[in-house]
Amino acid sequence: MGKNVFFIFLLLTSIGGLKSQTLIFEYEDGGNQVIRQYCATCSPTNKSANKTNLVDKKEFPPAIYQVKIYPNPTKDKANLVWSPELGDMIQKVEYVAYNFTQYREIPFNKRENKVTLDLSDQPIGMYIVIFHLNTGEKLTYKVLKQ
Repeated sequence: MGKNVFFIFLLLTSIGGLKSQTLIFEYEDGGNQVIRQYCATCSPTNKSANKTNLVDKKEFPPAIYQVKIYPNPTKDKANLVWSPELGDMIQKVEYVAYNFTQYREIPFNKRENKVTLDLSDQPIGMYIVIFHLNTGEKLTYKVLKQ
């Protein structure tokens, strides 16, 4: 009988002393985890995310940096069209095969704001079109050849 009372007493004190084990995660603006810690006093019901720190994300690239590529996927030729504002910033346009076996510069006229990418003599696969801007930025787009 004494052992049973002692066992019940031990069981009740251990259950009363148990609290939720919670891990707390904090992230920087880039989405990288900066803190992971154990919180012994945190409530298990308060698991909602803190949404007050969310920053409004601006569209990148901005609308003036957008390049329209059509048709994509293509069988032979794809048209690349961009805004006049972006045309003034472009230094060179090139494309690279996805496995980096081919690298070619695409000749273009800045005033036309478009260029035709001829992939008719290239093998089927994915190609990356790279726009080098005078700001040092690079815009990359994928083109699929069927």
